[in-house]
Amino acid sequence: MNEIIKNMIERHSIRKYKTEQVDETTLQQILEAGLYAPSAGSRQSAMIGVCHNPALIKVLGKYNAASFKGRVSTSTAYISNDHPSIADDPSIGDGFYGAPVLLTLFGPRNFLYSEADCCVMAQNIMLAAHSLGVGSCFVARARETFSGEEGQKLLRDWNIPTNYAAMVHITLGYSSSETAPTAKSRKEGRVRVSPE
Repeated sequence: MNEIIKNMIERHSIRKYKTEQVDETTLQQILEAGLYAPSAGSRQSAMIGVCHNPALIKVLGKYNAASFKGRVSTSTAYISNDHPSIADDPSIGDGFYGAPVLLTLFGPRNFLYSEADCCVMAQNIMLAAHSLGVGSCFVARARETFSGEEGQKLLRDWNIPTNYAAMVHITLGYSSSETAPTAKSRKEGRVRVSPE
């Protein structure tokens, strides 16, 4: 199988992390992959905020989890048994799952394709991370995460322009689990072909 396609199929969301930081060389490669993501009109307007501070990530993770208004999983409708999300187990309380690195992707507030550009960048980042042995998880509720005092301070520290908004988060770190999460079966009927 083609290595890129194999990487796409084998990547899973990781929500259990070692405290060990991602080494700088590896992190730089992951960030570079993000910067080479396609963008609308090749504007390259998306920005990446990088946080390595575990205490701050934990505070922001609590803000993120507090803004979660999703469903609580059941025995038949769940995110992951191996790496549960806050939807599976509300007692987790940390929307970033103890990850040692948090990336936040920002885009211009009034640009139609900001969210799409950030999502494409996130996919590049997560695939690059997986290929380098680093776990990742895509986490939404980005704007809400920065509503508190610590979040606002971080935006100032990162020098994020006021006309930019947080679109998505990606947690990064080395998985603390011995095995990869179990993949769910792919649902049937998701490819539709137009009549000739």
